[in-house]
Amino acid sequence: MTDYSVLGNLLLIYTVSIAVVFLFHQFRLPSIAGFLVAGALIGPHGLNLISDIATVQVLAEIGIVLLLFTIGIEFSLRQLTSS
Repeated sequence: MTDYSVLGNLLLIYTVSIAVVFLFHQFRLPSIAGFLVAGALIGPHGLNLISDIATVQVLAEIGIVLLLFTIGIEFSLRQLTSS
């Protein structure tokens, strides 16, 4: 039997993140601060809405790796050696 609780957790994370980032955008605050506040709200020390912390932590680590990969693609060797 397949366990779909991870998809429910991701849907909850995306929904809360979109709402909080939209609210932060209305106050002209940075979106990264909105993501941090959303994580604090739904995390284990906030409202404790996520049921499986270990799986979400693994997915977050994968997201960080993909973010660093994307940042690495943005830089060229010429730009790094020119400064």
